[in-house]
Amino acid sequence: MTKDMEVTKDNVLLRLGKVEGQVRGIKKMVENGRKCTDVLRQLAATDAAIRAVAKIIVTQHMDCCLEEGMDNEEDRKRVLKEVLEAFGRFG
Repeated sequence: MTKDMEVTKDNVLLRLGKVEGQVRGIKKMVENGRKCTDVLRQLAATDAAIRAVAKIIVTQHMDCCLEEGMDNEEDRKRVLKEVLEAFGRFG
């Protein structure tokens, strides 16, 4: 694993830990009967945080795999298809 990949991994794990805390907080909000608007606001923030993590992972994948997959036309098409599918999941 390269240094850049290790930094990305650490960053992703840190962010996912924060998302985990956000979800636990939302669960407590629901248990405590907090206003729907407050819960929705926190859900939106959590959604944004998850999307930020996805962006980091897709960027890392593109940096790593696009470079590796540029040897021939078939590999380029395969890697591009993977990237487009990954982006499509977060549209």
